[in-house]
Amino acid sequence: MNNMNKLLMYILVPLILLTACSQQGAQAPLELSAFIEELKENGVDGSLSIRGPVNEDMEYVAEYAIAKYSSTRIISLFKCKDAEKTRANLEEALQNPKLSGQASNGTFIMAATFYPPDKAAAEQIKAIFLAHEFE
Repeated sequence: MNNMNKLLMYILVPLILLTACSQQGAQAPLELSAFIEELKENGVDGSLSIRGPVNEDMEYVAEYAIAKYSSTRIISLFKCKDAEKTRANLEEALQNPKLSGQASNGTFIMAATFYPPDKAAAEQIKAIFLAHEFE
């Protein structure tokens, strides 16, 4: 199974199980804390869950489920081990039509899974992500 299929499976399975198995209110890793606070300051309140890596290029995946919508709105943040691995995984994420707003910032990749799709909202989240300075 290639990395993109793993990435897609890693996003879709949690979407199905989100209501039953997520770790509501999980503590953000230190390097993500300020970004999560920035999201909240911009009216994007939600719950965070931290999961293991999708592949050997990553350290972990953080999923932030946006609370104020009854539809599916999840921001996934993939923490990669280095810049080269970030670039390679971003290229794969950009090929996935089920994701939107894919971008990288340092060793993080952000992708939105919004159903129904909301390109404007994904672009707003992407702008916040790109403007943030990760430690």
